[in-house]
Amino acid sequence: MKIALITMIESNGRSTNDDNGITFENQRYYEDEAILCFENWRKNGGDLSDIPIYTYCPSKHVVSAKTKEKFKELNVTYIEKYHEETEEFESGFINVPFCGMLLERELKEDILIHIDLDMNLIKPIDQTLFDIVCNGKIVVGQYDDISKKDQRFIGEDWDNPLDTGFIISRRDSGFYHYFFNELMKLYETNGDERWQKYCSNVEKYFLEEYVIEKAYNEGKLDIYPIQYYQVGEGYASVNTFPKDRLSNIYFWHEHLYPNSKYDKVRERIAYFKRMKEV
Repeated sequence: MKIALITMIESNGRSTNDDNGITFENQRYYEDEAILCFENWRKNGGDLSDIPIYTYCPSKHVVSAKTKEKFKELNVTYIEKYHEETEEFESGFINVPFCGMLLERELKEDILIHIDLDMNLIKPIDQTLFDIVCNGKIVVGQYDDISKKDQRFIGEDWDNPLDTGFIISRRDSGFYHYFFNELMKLYETNGDERWQKYCSNVEKYFLEEYVIEKAYNEGKLDIYPIQYYQVGEGYASVNTFPKDRLSNIYFWHEHLYPNSKYDKVRERIAYFKRMKEV
């Protein structure tokens, strides 16, 4: 089966999140993150290092000419197609299911891997994950028991929160079509009863992950959650990982300019020390 990597992008200077007043401690430089992300994929992807890579900009916040040239050097297909509905998106995170839905319609590859632009591949993704997807499941990242403490609480009767920064799905599954349409329904109603009960103090843009948690826990999507696949900013330290899960780490997940609460150097030292155990 043919495989492709798909990502969503906006400019270094302005994004949909900026338009909606969604700010982080440090400004995101999506173009620069994308270049680093794609360079690491080409370098560390193993058998998948030369698969097609698509990055889609659906808004008016397009990338620079310099970035476009760099994408060409990396054999990355940059899709710049303005969609008026993006003007109504309450956050840039909606671009993930929206562009995913468009790419499900337009691409020819059988399996789509989605990662965030600040996720840098360190080693090839294990073939078993693609076997799982070929058998009809959707692989989605999930916060482990320690990382989840810094995430939204969604009730004791639901499994750990999901992290939609990493998704592997069959293109013909219609996953992103479901994702986008169900997310729009939740935005229209300001969430559902559970969201309003447990997540009233959580930023609304987290609905982008919540909609998949809802589908997973209610059995509407056949999701295979994966933990301990990444280390970095906003996640539990590698020092907390079980020894038998260290070999499953595929990504460094961190912004170009990490926030003050994350010690990038210390975490990398911890990672290399722990990897000696493998």
